[in-house]
Amino acid sequence: MASSSGTSYSSPSDEDMKARLEQRKRRRMDSNRESARRSRMRKRKQLEDLMAEVDRLKASRNAAVMALATVNQHYMAVEAENSVLRTQHAELSNRLHAMNEIINYMNGINNNNSNNPNGFDPLLGSGLVFDMNPWSVSGGVNLHPLMASGDLFHCY
Repeated sequence: MASSSGTSYSSPSDEDMKARLEQRKRRRMDSNRESARRSRMRKRKQLEDLMAEVDRLKASRNAAVMALATVNQHYMAVEAENSVLRTQHAELSNRLHAMNEIINYMNGINNNNSNNPNGFDPLLGSGLVFDMNPWSVSGGVNLHPLMASGDLFHCY
């Protein structure tokens, strides 16, 4: 009960109760500290894992950048070679077209001479102006010598 001096009197059961409450409070504080420590450890481990993942992704990115640079370099080399081949194709196509025109012209001359049974044309001379047989000895060239007249060149 209460005394006149203002201090309260507590019974032993009140003291036990206070001790139990204080013990619970300490256990709860200890439990909270341990829980906070585990939470910090989890966060630290998660941060370490994320940093390792960042390092792994950086290495992977660097490897991809290097592979891309290599592929780009090969692409540029192939593109340059392709450009050369296109130019060569155009040149060879032009040469083939020119050769076909020559062959067609020469075939036209030979066909005109083929009407002559003996192969001789008085205007052209021999009928063998251009032999179109690829297996011929002359190789398509007239083997008859050409003679120039003296008055063709005005030499003094």
